[in-house]
Amino acid sequence: MEPPLWLKYSLELAYAWVLRSNDQVSPEMKKRIKGLIVNENWDRTSYHFLSQAVIFLDIDDAKHLVDTAYAAYRKHPAVDTFTLQFVALIAVNYLNCCYHHHVDKSYGLNTFKFLLELPAEPAIGLNKLLGLFYEAMFDHNVKEVEKLKQIISDCGYGKVIDDIEG
Repeated sequence: MEPPLWLKYSLELAYAWVLRSNDQVSPEMKKRIKGLIVNENWDRTSYHFLSQAVIFLDIDDAKHLVDTAYAAYRKHPAVDTFTLQFVALIAVNYLNCCYHHHVDKSYGLNTFKFLLELPAEPAIGLNKLLGLFYEAMFDHNVKEVEKLKQIISDCGYGKVIDDIEG
């Protein structure tokens, strides 16, 4: 008996995040996820879905869909806490994917800019810090990486970046 789609999705998602790779994600699942997102009218639920599913996508597809999500948000910015958290999480999870795919900084330029444009909302403060951290990583700015790593660790969030060599 074939397991239900939601279960396959949940298991493949967990596996992909643990491995920091979509190499083990089935082509069928990648296609289904991309199809769901491409046809999406952007709202809080779709931002949340992309924030989690971004790891399923090949990096070029992820860049395109993430940039599409940013454009939709810029067109209709929402300031409720949950939507802000989800769009900020898209950015951070996408940057994590970029880092683990060893792409160059150009993949993250729109994301760095997007995070800076988001309001100074305490609920997304860590995400903004993580954006600065990833930008420093892509710039190979060791001094800035160490400073941000220390701040993030001092705030009790060191585990969030413990898979990043810095």
